[in-house]
Amino acid sequence: MPESISEKILPFIQTAPMAAFDDETFNRLAVELFHHQFEKNAVYRGLCRQQKIAPARVTGWREIPAVTTSAFKEVPLACFPAHEAAAVFHTSGTTQQRAGKHYFRTLKYYRAAMLRSFAAYCLADFGSRIADCGLRIADKRRSEIPNPKSPIRMRMFLLGPTFELFQNSSLGYMFSGLRDEFGDEKSAVFFSPEKVNAEGLQKALDRASQENAPVFILGTALALLECVEIFQQHNRKFQLPSGSRILDTGGYKGRRLEVTREEFQNWLSETFGLPREYLLNEYGMTELSSQFYASSLPDIPLRKERPTGSSHVLRFTPYVSHFLPPWVRVVAVDPEHLEILPAGELGLLRIFDLANVDSVMAIQTEDLGRAWQNRLELIGRAAGAELRGCSLLTETIAHAA
Repeated sequence: MPESISEKILPFIQTAPMAAFDDETFNRLAVELFHHQFEKNAVYRGLCRQQKIAPARVTGWREIPAVTTSAFKEVPLACFPAHEAAAVFHTSGTTQQRAGKHYFRTLKYYRAAMLRSFAAYCLADFGSRIADCGLRIADKRRSEIPNPKSPIRMRMFLLGPTFELFQNSSLGYMFSGLRDEFGDEKSAVFFSPEKVNAEGLQKALDRASQENAPVFILGTALALLECVEIFQQHNRKFQLPSGSRILDTGGYKGRRLEVTREEFQNWLSETFGLPREYLLNEYGMTELSSQFYASSLPDIPLRKERPTGSSHVLRFTPYVSHFLPPWVRVVAVDPEHLEILPAGELGLLRIFDLANVDSVMAIQTEDLGRAWQNRLELIGRAAGAELRGCSLLTETIAHAA
């Protein structure tokens, strides 16, 4: 029996070199995955037919039709009956907005991508100890986990949703999964639907400092800002043990003020006593299965593009971008006509994520940015006037359902 596309993608996510881009393999897998999704996803097939695009005409990944993030609010975009989903992640929004829904037949691709990227970009300074990280896979029932434990165990403190309390949150699944894989027995959660537990975090940080145990704080930007404000009110600063780090998930609009990325990092550095290279950022979305990290830790597997398109590993570069794992490609498109722009030009980001096996791999975002082979630069959310192309595409998808 021929090997299915899903059986090919998982090993690629688990083993593809993080510091090199295999364009030939990516293109082959992407085109094959498009064939699978065209056949199995009726709504997506309808969109492709309206655009007069058939699998026989698609020879490269850039030609694969994308769906908008807004389309996830309109119809189930799944290659299987929606009621058979092992998990359904909802987008966040106001009570007046409909939530988008991403249906997963299994979470094993999501988990494999999540662990591999996190180990490579957020724990790179652990060196050879990350060699076998990111290879454990599991679905929601956790019945598929082989048991060697991760060789890395840090004291992880969560300032964001957990899967135990937020079953429909992709961020909650990520935070819980990273804690379970990489956290030690003293890892803890200081976040609930009601509040951020800044007092509990303070005590835990004091304890870790007394024990000289490096900590990893993972949180939403708003939760981190709230803690920083509380600590500032009490004139409280920390000098966390060497090797400690903070990961935030973006969004710098506070309840009383808006801060820039630069200001936010300055506050974190001053409050927690950390050098800037240990302040990391994650960019992801419910409609994807992969995450992207802005990191300048020593030894992260960065690729520097040469004019020929070949690449080599850089050992240390201060980050200005989010780095792409080898199973993802990103382009920028013209906001009005959604045509692909040359590398480095400003446009709406379109993401091709092989880990989106059972939904749609090509996602048209509403985020402005620039894209290259190995990285993206996120500028921010596009204004309404810049989203005309996305709105028309979403309308087309709704009619295709």
